[in-house]
Order: sequence, then C-alpha cells, then structure tokens
Amino acid sequence: MGLGCDGIRDLWSPFGVPDLLERAMLLAWRSGSRSDDDLGLALDAATTGGATVLGLSGCGVAPGCVADLVVVPAETLGDAIMRRPARSLVLKRGRPAGAPGLN
Repeated sequence: MGLGCDGIRDLWSPFGVPDLLERAMLLAWRSGSRSDDDLGLALDAATTGGATVLGLSGCGVAPGCVADLVVVPAETLGDAIMRRPARSLVLKRGRPAGAPGLN
C-alpha cells in the first residue's frame, strides 16, 4: 500500500494537507493502529509505499537511491507520526529543498 497527495485542496476533500506524515497519522488512526509496529507500517506506506506500488526503483535509503528525504526531530517512528514535528531538513535530489534549479 502507498500513500500520496495530489493537491492541497481538491474535488474529493477540502481538507487536503500536502504532508505525508499527516497522511500516515490519518492512516494509522483510521486503521486503529496501537503498536509501534503498526505505526511503522503506516510510515512505510507514506515513505516508500508509493514507489513500491508504482514499481519505481532507486527509492529508499540505500546507496545509489535518489536523495529525497525529510529529517524530523523524533525519538521513534511512532513519535514522528503522532507529533508530526517541524522538518529539520528537507532534501530533493540531495540538495536542500528550495535550492536553485529544483522544480
């Protein structure tokens, strides 16, 4: 399973938030997740799940993968989903988001 976001406000929901940690929290909440393992599954759906569903390669945290990542101050995966803290760092193709030349 994969989670994604196609817009901030669209036809099917006026409550769209383009934040995949928020989507992971909603999935975990609606699924009745209670354990850290369950919360981890929701986070997997929000991070690598979309690429897996689409059959994309080069995604994930391994040498040679696209360097798109978000760093958050959290003690555990569950903590990141529950609190959805501010991002400490956002990289797109290995460069800070908003850097010149990134679309």
